[in-house]
Amino acid sequence: MKKSQVFGLILSILVLIVMNFIPTTELFTVPGRNTLGILVALLILIITEPIPLGVSCMLSTALLVIFGAAPNLGVALSGYTNPIVFFVLVSFGISAAITKVPISKRLLQTLITVFGKNVKLVLFALMVCAAIISSVLSNVATTVIFIALILDFLKIYKNPEDKKRTGKAFMIGLPVASMLGGMMTPAGSSLNLLVLNLLEQQTQLRVTFVEWMVFGIPIVLVTLPIAWLLIVKIYKPVEIPQIEIKKYVDNLDVPKKIDFSEAYVMVVFAAMFILWVLSSWYPVFNVTLVTIVGFGFLFVPKIAILTWDEFIKSISWPAFFLVASVISVGNLLVTNGVSKWISTAVFPTSINLPSFGLVFVVALIVFLMLIIVPVAPALIPMLAPPLIILANNAGVSPIITMMTLGLTVCNCFFLPIDTVPLLTYLTGYYEMWEMPKSTLILQVIIAVVVAIWVPITIGILGLA
Repeated sequence: MKKSQVFGLILSILVLIVMNFIPTTELFTVPGRNTLGILVALLILIITEPIPLGVSCMLSTALLVIFGAAPNLGVALSGYTNPIVFFVLVSFGISAAITKVPISKRLLQTLITVFGKNVKLVLFALMVCAAIISSVLSNVATTVIFIALILDFLKIYKNPEDKKRTGKAFMIGLPVASMLGGMMTPAGSSLNLLVLNLLEQQTQLRVTFVEWMVFGIPIVLVTLPIAWLLIVKIYKPVEIPQIEIKKYVDNLDVPKKIDFSEAYVMVVFAAMFILWVLSSWYPVFNVTLVTIVGFGFLFVPKIAILTWDEFIKSISWPAFFLVASVISVGNLLVTNGVSKWISTAVFPTSINLPSFGLVFVVALIVFLMLIIVPVAPALIPMLAPPLIILANNAGVSPIITMMTLGLTVCNCFFLPIDTVPLLTYLTGYYEMWEMPKSTLILQVIIAVVVAIWVPITIGILGLA
C-alpha cells in the first residue's frame, strides 16, 4: 500500500472519530453532522483509494446507519433506486455498442479529411468529434474510445520528444472536449440529469431537453474553439508532413459502406434522440426510460449488437457504486438539514448583483468547490439547496443558479483528479501541474460565457 493510501485510510478513520466531538446546534443536528462527516470520509477514500472504490461506497451506506445519519438501511440505500443510476448502468452498454461498430472512427475520419491540413487541425477535428459523441454518451466512455485513436495517431512520430509534446496537447484536449460536449444535452452526462432531478424535486420547476440544449449548445460552440486555441498555443504540438496525416486516415480501417450493424446502431440512436427531444413536450418520454428501451434494442435476437457478457464487461462498477452512494448521501444532506446549514453558515443570504454578476459568482464558486471536492456527483447535492435559497433571496428563478451549476460542474478539469482527465493523465504524456496552464484560464472563460448566456436564455425561453 502506498503512503498516500495509508494516509487516506488513517485520515478517513480520524474524520469518523473526530466528527462525534464536533458541537451541534438546533440547525446543525447530530444526524446532519454525521452525514457530513461520512461524506468527507468517503471523499478521502475515493481520492486516495486505500480500498477499492466500490467497497468504500458500500461501506458508506452502512456507516450512515451505524452513526444514526439514516434511520435504516433502506433509507441509506435510497440512491440505488434512483433512475439516474440505471441511466449510468445502461450508458456503458450503449458505449460498448458504439465501440463495436465504426461510427466514431467514421466521424473522426470525415472531420480529419475536412479539417486535417495539419496536426493542430487534426486536434481540432478530434476535439469536435469527442464533443459531439459526448453530447449523448458519458464523458468517461467517450474519452476511453478516443484514447486508443490518439495513441495510434502518435505512432507517426519517430522523435520521442516530439511525440511527448504532441501527446500532451492531445491528451489534455481530449478530456476537455469530452466534458465540454457533455454540456450540450441532458443525456451528455448523468450529472446533468442529477441537477434537473434536484431542481424538479426541490422547486417543482422543470427544464426540458430542448431548453437545456438552448442553454448548452451555444456555450460549447463558443468555448470549444477557445479551448483548442489555448491548448495549441500553450502546449505547441509538433507539425508533421500532411502525407503522414493522410496515411493515418487511410489506416483508420473504416469500411466504405455502412453495414447492417452500424446502420442499426445509428437508427437506434436517432430514434432515442428524437424521443429525448420529444420529452420536452411529452414527459412520458423520460430520458432514462428512453435510454433503457434503446439499450434493450441492442440485444434483439438475430441482430444482437451486444451480448450480455460484453455488456457486463463494459460496466465500470466503481462508477455505478459512486453515483448511487453519493445520491444516497446527498438525499440525507437535505433530509438532515445540512444543506440548509451550509446555505446559512457559508453562502451569503443574497448577492446584490445583476443576473450576469450572480451567475458569474456562482460559476466561480462551483469551480473553486471542485478543487476542494473534486467529485462532482457529491458536490451537486451539497450545493443545490443553498443555490436554490440564494436565487430565492436574490429574487430570481432558481433555474438561473441551478443551470449555472449544471453547466459548470461537469467541467472538472482544473487538475486531472476527476475520472475523465485522470484517464488521459495515466497515459503519462503530461504532469499534473501542466494541465492548469490551460484549464485555469478556460474555466474563467467558461464562467464569463455562462454568465452572459444563461440570463439571456432565461429571457428567451421565458423561464424567469
